[in-house]
Amino acid sequence: MSDCQTTIEQVYKEHAAGILATLVRLFGPRNLELAEDVLQEAFRKALIHWQDQGIPENPAGWITTAAKRQAIDTVRAQRTQRKFSDDLAQQLGSDWTLSHTVEQEFDETKIVDHQLRMIFMCANVEAAPENRIPLMLRALCGFSIPAICRALLLPEATVKKRLVRTREKLRGQVFEFPRTDALPGVMDSVHTVIYLLFNEGFHCSDASRAMNLELCREAIHLATLLVAEPRVVNRDTLGLLALMHFHLARAASRLDAEGFNVPIDRQDRTLWDRQGITSGRQLVRVARAVVPGASNRFFIEATIAEQHCVAARFEVTDWLEIVRGYDDLVAVTNSPVAVLNRAVALGYAGRIDEAVEEVGRVAQHPALRDSHLPPAVLAHLAALGGDPVEARLQADRANRLGGTLYEQRALGEQIDRILARLSNAV
Repeated sequence: MSDCQTTIEQVYKEHAAGILATLVRLFGPRNLELAEDVLQEAFRKALIHWQDQGIPENPAGWITTAAKRQAIDTVRAQRTQRKFSDDLAQQLGSDWTLSHTVEQEFDETKIVDHQLRMIFMCANVEAAPENRIPLMLRALCGFSIPAICRALLLPEATVKKRLVRTREKLRGQVFEFPRTDALPGVMDSVHTVIYLLFNEGFHCSDASRAMNLELCREAIHLATLLVAEPRVVNRDTLGLLALMHFHLARAASRLDAEGFNVPIDRQDRTLWDRQGITSGRQLVRVARAVVPGASNRFFIEATIAEQHCVAARFEVTDWLEIVRGYDDLVAVTNSPVAVLNRAVALGYAGRIDEAVEEVGRVAQHPALRDSHLPPAVLAHLAALGGDPVEARLQADRANRLGGTLYEQRALGEQIDRILARLSNAV
């Protein structure tokens, strides 16, 4: 790759999302594809010009200027055929104010604001996760279509098709900050879509690889934009960013040589990123002093993850503190899976009979009635109670109900490890 192409890629990675957000501000969400075309044209011109004339001293400034000029030319050429941003229509419609308006919106102090508006816009799009993630990578992270294809291991035709579906849903969206009274609910949606992107990287849906840390880092970047904005940041925003730091800090120990998940009791804690854990803990401390503002789900999950990360060994984990965290999480989410996780924590805290009763109750939940998860947890609890017969009976029941072959093998190995530890402790 030539120096010119390398510079283009670097500028694209660092500045494309901000330029695209500003173009959407000018053109309106209904014209997202046009904004993408203008962005691509600015970079195309840069590649041609730089190959001929050399790389300028300020590559990002050169491309931003090219994007401004291309935006002005586009508005002039299409103002009679297209409807641009509603509240800027008058300024864009006059040659007296067009250039000044474009220049104003490209001011550095406004670009971050436009990126935040893009996050809110994408959070409001009703789309399936497989369609939403390419949009997020394109509109929020500045990924080119080839980069999206590489990140998601999808053919270009599939990515383009998914982008078309989500662009159609943007036509009625607004490009603005939500009202103050609507902010908590909107922020819950924003947090969820960012965590969706993180999870796509951390628990990769593509069978050919277990993790894509590039997507995790992009999600952290988006959450960092929110944290830096005092108008929107709340306890859950900080909690979300902390939670992602805690998860990412354990990434190096999460997979075995075959690419399968390593349970936390077997993870090599010397591989954990201590700086990432420190960052997460600092965010949790700050979050405690910040207005809640949203559901609190991600803050609570961060406090649970923190307890796992600060334990020097699995055996010294503060399970009672984790139980208290799950008490709060169940109260907020009413999630049956959170109840099951709480039951496991109860078991490790020594309250096995209480945990078994809780699993018996939650197993009647419609979402779990035919699931392998309740008997798998009961197998875990039976092992913790030192009952190998019941543990293997429940594990067999769980295996008959479902789960992947790897999950079934992992459950059997976990039961064996628990029973062995108890035997050695006697």
